[in-house]
Amino acid sequence: VSQGRLVLLDFGLVAEIEDLNLHRHATAIVNLINARYEDLLNDFIALGFLPEDVDKERVLPPIISVLEQGMKAGADLKRRKQNFQAISDDLNDVFFELPFMVPEYFALVTRALATLEGIALLGDPEFDIFWAAYPYALSRTAALLGPRSTGNLLSAAAA
Repeated sequence: VSQGRLVLLDFGLVAEIEDLNLHRHATAIVNLINARYEDLLNDFIALGFLPEDVDKERVLPPIISVLEQGMKAGADLKRRKQNFQAISDDLNDVFFELPFMVPEYFALVTRALATLEGIALLGDPEFDIFWAAYPYALSRTAALLGPRSTGNLLSAAAA
């Protein structure tokens, strides 16, 4: 594009998203960062990743185990790469053993991000998609939650 932006056109990624609850997505991220896993489980249900009648006592322990392992890596790219295979294996087990569903919109967004990250890593092997997305995510969080809640979120994440 003439403004120096990257455009990826893949008409296989076209989907109509009828009910994208951005506030619930933001809440899920806050609950993840603050390790409020019971609240995060409720977010997963509300976002369509788990059925409403899920056995929360059965589902929560393996979710906590995988998420805590993933959060230990933080934004450290080298640590994330080292932990990736173990986390991926654990996630596969969780998805096959528990009644997880992946909403269509989420699968498409994940596929698009993986494609874009792959392109970026070819140009810069040290590229970190989390740091690249951080300014936008922060601005969206502030717009959704307000400056005070965003500040509280950043303080909790830094702790």
